[in-house]
Amino acid sequence: MNMTLRRGRKGNLGLEVMPLLELALPSVDDGQRLLSDRHAESVSAISDALSESLGNISRLQGWQTQYAFEAVVVALGSVRLIKAEDSGLFYFDDADGEIQPPDYRVVLRDGTQLLIEVKNVAPGDLEAKVRSKDMTAAQAYAEATGGRLLYAHFWSSMGMWTLVEPSVFNPVGSQQRLPFADAFKANEMQSLLGDGMLASEPPLTFSVTMDREKEKLSRDDWRALTIGGVELLGAGRVITDPDELRLAWFLVWYGGWDETTETHVDDQGRVERIDFIYRPETDEDGERQIAEQGFAFFGPLSKMYTLRFLQSITTDEGGIRALREEPEPAILAQLVPEDYWAREDHVLRIWRFRQVPSKASGSSHAES
Repeated sequence: MNMTLRRGRKGNLGLEVMPLLELALPSVDDGQRLLSDRHAESVSAISDALSESLGNISRLQGWQTQYAFEAVVVALGSVRLIKAEDSGLFYFDDADGEIQPPDYRVVLRDGTQLLIEVKNVAPGDLEAKVRSKDMTAAQAYAEATGGRLLYAHFWSSMGMWTLVEPSVFNPVGSQQRLPFADAFKANEMQSLLGDGMLASEPPLTFSVTMDREKEKLSRDDWRALTIGGVELLGAGRVITDPDELRLAWFLVWYGGWDETTETHVDDQGRVERIDFIYRPETDEDGERQIAEQGFAFFGPLSKMYTLRFLQSITTDEGGIRALREEPEPAILAQLVPEDYWAREDHVLRIWRFRQVPSKASGSSHAES
C-alpha cells in the first residue's frame, strides 16, 4: 500500500504562545489582576528566556539534531506518523517513580508504536552517555503508554545515525554508555525506518564542454569561456534519464565522494572541457577492492539527507541561521524506488544494502 506523509497541524503562533504564559508569569497573590494587563510582563519574561536560549550554542545544536532526525524520518517516508512527544504538561501516578517522555512517537506501517529519544554525540566522541535515572524514567513512560523505547544518536564526527534499544547500553556507575561500535552493530535505522546504504560504480563526472570558437583572451591572461553544453556521467556513461539524473545529482552533492578537476585543451591551447570528477577517497588496496566488486559506497541515505538538512540551516561559515527546514516527505524513497532494479537499461548502476541487526549474536549483515 502506498502512503504519502503530509504535515498535520500547521501551528499558529497566537495559539502556541498561550501555554508559555504559565511559565512566563508567576502566580498572583491577590488574584485580581487581569491576564490582559500583564502583557508587558509576559513579553519581557519570554524575551529573556529566548535570549538565553539563542546564546546557548549547545542547546541550539541539540534542537537542530532533534529536528534533523524528524526530517530524516519524513524524508525516508516509511512510517505512518511521527509526532513530538515531549511537549506540553502531563500528570502521572508517581507510585512507581518518575516518568519522562522521549522526543518523538513514531507509528510504523504495521501499527507498531516507537518512542524515540534523540541525542547528539559531540565531534570526537565515540561513546554516548545517558543518565541511568533518565533512561529508567523514559522506560517507565514507554511502559505506561504502550510504546517501544529506542535511542537515536547522531554521531557528529561521522555524520551517521544509529537507532538502538536500551539493552544495547552498558551500565557504568550512574550512567548508561553506548560505544559507537555497539550502536553500529545493533542499528535499527534501516530495519525500522527504511534507511539504506547506497553504492555505485565510480566515478561520477560533471562535464562542462566549452564553445572553443568563442573563447577570448582577456587582460592579465584571463580567459573568457562560453559554455557549449553539460553532461553528467556515471562510470563514463552519459546519463539522460530524468530520474537517474535526479539521483546522480543528489549523490554528487551529498554522497561524500571527493571532487577533483581536470581541464582538457585542444592543440591550440583552447579549453575543450572541464571535468568535475567525484570518486571515493581511498588507497591502493581500496581501489583494488572497488575494481573487484564493481562499486563503492556513498553511505546511508540518512547521512546524506542530514548533510543536506544541516547545510540548509547553517551559514557558509557554520553559524546557525535556523533550527529546522521543512522536510520533503518520502524524497529518499522517490530517489531510489523499490522498482528501480526492475529495469535493466540503467546507465547509473546502483546497489542498495540494508543492515539487519542480529540481536542474538550482536552482529549484523547487509542485504542488497
